Amino acid sequence: MKKPNFQAWLQQKVSDDSEVILAGKLEYLRLYLTDAMREIRKKAGLTQTQLAKKLGVKQAAVSKLESALKEHELESVLHYLHTLGADLLVAVKQGDELYQASDNEGSLLVDVPDVVAQKALAANMSVREYVRIAVEKFSGEHDGLRKALVKLLESDNSVAVKVRARLGSRTIQEIAAELEKYLSLSEEEDRLFSVKNVLAANVAVGESNRGTSDEIDEIELLDLAEELLEKLAEMFDNYK
Repeated sequence: MKKPNFQAWLQQKVSDDSEVILAGKLEYLRLYLTDAMREIRKKAGLTQTQLAKKLGVKQAAVSKLESALKEHELESVLHYLHTLGADLLVAVKQGDELYQASDNEGSLLVDVPDVVAQKALAANMSVREYVRIAVEKFSGEHDGLRKALVKLLESDNSVAVKVRARLGSRTIQEIAAELEKYLSLSEEEDRLFSVKNVLAANVAVGESNRGTSDEIDEIELLDLAEELLEKLAEMFDNYK
């Protein structure tokens, strides 16, 4: 939905008085909310009179709900939206914290940094469009990397064979998911020890009774982690 540019007008500084600021926020909410309600009704192909019949009220009541100049009861707004198959998403923001109050797991409200809004503007897109495309792109890359990891671990590569010997009760898919998290670590040493810990946590039954010391096994784990990272580095470069 293309929203009218009410925001530029409302953001003009009028007063430092808290009551005036609150009044401005209420006006901003009413303008956007009633504009959205009218557009949803029109997209449903209903007149105010037709919607009033569905709601069991008079046409004047619908007109009042769609007016930014009137007070609105939350229950009436929810009833209006529910009748049109729509939801009201509500969040509370305090500082850097954002709390979603609406009960709708299918829709998530997030706090978008200014840099994202600037990128969206540069791409001549709305922030919502830009974020949706970015998420789809990220999800596609995520799936591709996971599949590539599984393919490598299932291969006859000597490193993959050694890793599978340490799987224990865990599956290749589980190990791939864990390795994927650590590929994005910025420090090389962090990646190395994280991958080593993944391998150490998956020693196969009886592996610890090979007759070697813990110190030797630690060195072998680090060597294997380093070999595995060399293989994964090429893959990671393709999915950054």
